[in-house]
Amino acid sequence: MVKQEPETYSWDDLMVDGRTDWTGVRNYQARNNLREMKTGDRVLFYHSSVMPLTKDEFEVLVAMGSGKNRKK
Repeated sequence: MVKQEPETYSWDDLMVDGRTDWTGVRNYQARNNLREMKTGDRVLFYHSSVMPLTKDEFEVLVAMGSGKNRKK
């Protein structure tokens, strides 16, 4: 599950873009959860400040620890 504030990056933004990178995550627990996601995992996307809370789901295309996202 990923949470995003609609003022920063909304579900509608994701639908227009088609994909995005979740970078700059400062919360350690959230960052570690993102690192645990694998390519093909299904993820719930939600906004905590609007109703309904859960917007929809999407699929992880590139895991954080693989490919271009891997730190060298």
